[in-house]
Amino acid sequence: MAVAAAAEGLGEAPSRPPSAAVLRPWWLELASVLPRSVRFAARASRASAETPGLAPNPLTWATVAVDELTLSTAYLMSRRTAEAMTDDRLGEAVEALELLTAAGVASDPVRWHPDPPPMAATRLSQRRGFEQLSFASGYQPPVEVPGMRRWCDVEINQRGHAFLLRHGDRPRPWLIVLHGHRMGEPRDLRLLASHRMHRELGVDVAHLVLPMHGPRGRGGAPMFPGVDPIANLLGMAQSVSDARSLLGWIRERSELPVAAFGISLGGHVASLFASLAGGLSAVVAGVPTADVATMLGATMRARWGQQAVIDSHVLDPAPLALSRIVSPLSFAPRVDHDRRFLYAAVGDRLVTAGQAVSLWEHWERPTILWLQGAHILNNGLASRRFVASSLVSAGVGQLQCDS
Repeated sequence: MAVAAAAEGLGEAPSRPPSAAVLRPWWLELASVLPRSVRFAARASRASAETPGLAPNPLTWATVAVDELTLSTAYLMSRRTAEAMTDDRLGEAVEALELLTAAGVASDPVRWHPDPPPMAATRLSQRRGFEQLSFASGYQPPVEVPGMRRWCDVEINQRGHAFLLRHGDRPRPWLIVLHGHRMGEPRDLRLLASHRMHRELGVDVAHLVLPMHGPRGRGGAPMFPGVDPIANLLGMAQSVSDARSLLGWIRERSELPVAAFGISLGGHVASLFASLAGGLSAVVAGVPTADVATMLGATMRARWGQQAVIDSHVLDPAPLALSRIVSPLSFAPRVDHDRRFLYAAVGDRLVTAGQAVSLWEHWERPTILWLQGAHILNNGLASRRFVASSLVSAGVGQLQCDS
């Protein structure tokens, strides 16, 4: 999730000189990948009160280097053309915060997340190996904020989609899966092991396509998430609203347990979902963000120093306050404590382990799995077993005898 978003934050802004990080030679950025990886891995090998130490072996250190290389590559590819936090965007954030403060949203973020209307204009299509549900996204911001038209005028984004795996024989428990940044395509059914969970746990699965992703993000749609605080404010709210609409559609067909599982960006949305929707039986947040603004700030600071954070303005008062309105840290979870689950990676260089620790603490320290690795290469057997066992323990599906 952080790859393009953090790199985007260092793009050139037409109304101010570019950050020193933008002017950094490409060879210097790539040459710094290995030293940064080694320094971080050495620090991470020391356990803290919240996290275990990173195992000192070549495999775990290599996963850290993959994260670092991925971020540096995204930075080099986008730094000259990415949309930066211009003075206009920052001014919009300040004005939006003033409007939301007057409307009581800043002090009570629940007001930014009204109950969605029943799912409308639905269409169910048969695809190869799955079904595709499309529907009208019913999210309407309760307060009009500056910059909202850039988001709302993307017509393709106003139609939601979900990829379904259904057994079709009888009502089954459901798993709603929420993907990561730059995902949202049918291949996610394989990448996130949904076919396996559908088969081995006997559940029906619904992959929700998040705003500005997959078929909702064709043709130059706004970056979400990114450094534009208005896009993040609207994108997170529309994501959880669509998830709640999908839950309503499922509830019309089954009263059996429904769980949510999200990874990275999807982990953030799943955590919001578990706070704003009633009736979820379990939630699993994988390598989640907990607050977009602080995640971007930490990612930039670790690589390019505090000046890059200052130049990006991602931690200015207005963007930070807007980010809190769509942070799960601002809401009490509605899922029972013994049915909240997290997994995170000790060597995560994109989202950072601190994001998961913040959510874990806010959720009153439920069951958590710490993976020995980093962000990009975390979806392995250990995390998949953890997700499956968490769902079974919460009564969402059961291991099939013939699996």
